[in-house]
Amino acid sequence: MKTLNKYTNLLSVMLTIVALSACSQTVLAQQQYSLQDLPAQFNSPASFSLDSDNNILFTSPNLHNQTLVEQGVLTKAAAPTIGLIDNKNQVSVWYKFKQQDLEPNSGVVTPMGIAKGPDGNIYIADMQLWFGGESRLLRVNVIDGKAIDVDVVAKGFSFPNAVAWRGNDVFISDTVLSTEKGISTKSGVYKLRIDELRAENPLQISKYQSKNNHDSHLFEIFESDGSLSFGANGLAVDGQGNLYTGIMEDGTIYKSTFNEDSSKLETTLFNKGLIASDGIQWDAPSNALYITDLFDNAVYRIDMNGQATLLAKNGNTDGSNNMLDAPGEVIVRGGIAYVTNFDAAFGTPTMINTKPDTPFTISIVPIK
Repeated sequence: MKTLNKYTNLLSVMLTIVALSACSQTVLAQQQYSLQDLPAQFNSPASFSLDSDNNILFTSPNLHNQTLVEQGVLTKAAAPTIGLIDNKNQVSVWYKFKQQDLEPNSGVVTPMGIAKGPDGNIYIADMQLWFGGESRLLRVNVIDGKAIDVDVVAKGFSFPNAVAWRGNDVFISDTVLSTEKGISTKSGVYKLRIDELRAENPLQISKYQSKNNHDSHLFEIFESDGSLSFGANGLAVDGQGNLYTGIMEDGTIYKSTFNEDSSKLETTLFNKGLIASDGIQWDAPSNALYITDLFDNAVYRIDMNGQATLLAKNGNTDGSNNMLDAPGEVIVRGGIAYVTNFDAAFGTPTMINTKPDTPFTISIVPIK
């Protein structure tokens, strides 16, 4: 059985290839693609955000490059990319990460969570834990809807994953603060103010030591069962300003409420019962959360009382015919749920997906 360690080792080799190829690839930015027939530069679509024009942006760290090269599907690695889904459901490249964007020690960039800030710019979690670099929060500077360049605005995280804004505060989930496989994982959520995010002097997060010794920006700490070594993952903020955090290895969601000064009031269990909760988004028209179960090939709607309704689920597929294939995150636009098929395969008995494969797809699920 393939282990998680083997999987992450393959990713490390793959992303080295990405770093070498990032500048050599040519992407036709205006070329358009179907949701069910994405090119190889979107081989692991991950997280979603709406932009200022109601387009959907999504990250693709392309974590399956090495596996796909070994399978003969790819001849060379595809550089990490941000895609755009327009109002006609056509996909194009919005931004391809460049040489100057790579983390200097690892020589790679791994874009995970994505969210539009109150300043109109796009913020990205760059996960470096597996690759020897320093994990970062990136800001993609936007003018007239176009990505201009990228700044590092915070660094020092361990495994930054999701990004969510609440007013002028940004929350970043850190999936692995510390872990002892099979025993426990400590994970958390950081809270940063927008006025702390300066390219000329990126905010430095100090390394997590313990529950009583950590950076002051650490908003919440979670302890889970250690079965995957993956804790806090998806994040969402509802219309009342409550924050929701999914804990992947426990299949749970927690709700954090706030005082008037935006400090934490309390964090309580909101929902349980998933196998591996992943990306979360809140939708205003339906006043509900939408979440994927990465291991169970499933998508759920969760109402504001914490009650879950299954929207879609299927067995092991390659993602064709609009089927789910290790879904990573779901976002709703115009009564349609869009689902990234991250297509990860951890080799654990509770995970339906068994291998990354083609095609590369985003599924759609009507919710009305």
